[in-house]
Amino acid sequence: MARLQKHVTPDNRIDRWKKLWATPKKLTPVETDEAFEEFQEEFVPGHMHKYFLKSFGVPKAQFGNRFFMEDAQYRNWDMRISSFVGEGEHIEVTVIYGSIDALEAHQLKGERRRTLRDIIIDDWQAACAIIRSKEANIFVFVEPKMRGCMVRMNRLDGFEEPELDPEELAESV
Repeated sequence: MARLQKHVTPDNRIDRWKKLWATPKKLTPVETDEAFEEFQEEFVPGHMHKYFLKSFGVPKAQFGNRFFMEDAQYRNWDMRISSFVGEGEHIEVTVIYGSIDALEAHQLKGERRRTLRDIIIDDWQAACAIIRSKEANIFVFVEPKMRGCMVRMNRLDGFEEPELDPEELAESV
């Protein structure tokens, strides 16, 4: 018989986030739904929203390219957030995990030197995240055994993309 989890978010995440980020804040169900809807609007093509919602949180669900906007790119999860938005003030991250019947989100605050792996920790379970900075919103998705992340950046007004180091870019593909 399957073991029921008390929380949707895997147990080891909270302790790990406390070490890397400021203390995570659990979002209310309404805030969680709003964040998940924003993620879907910006990352998942409109005709796939319903199917994505059904699949997200299902153990061993497989997501293909049809679930992502065309400009989403695969990136190594060791890539620093500063390589997307440059150096500057702190960022805010919303991480969303799902189960068959519930969604759970946490809000993290921290520095841009953190990597994508510092947000998602591992690829044992599907997760999505929204990274917010003054320059851009970055949408991140990971599925089980992906060994990296699908990333889509939505630039805000007046943002110029930082120059990527050719070595870091080669590692991310």
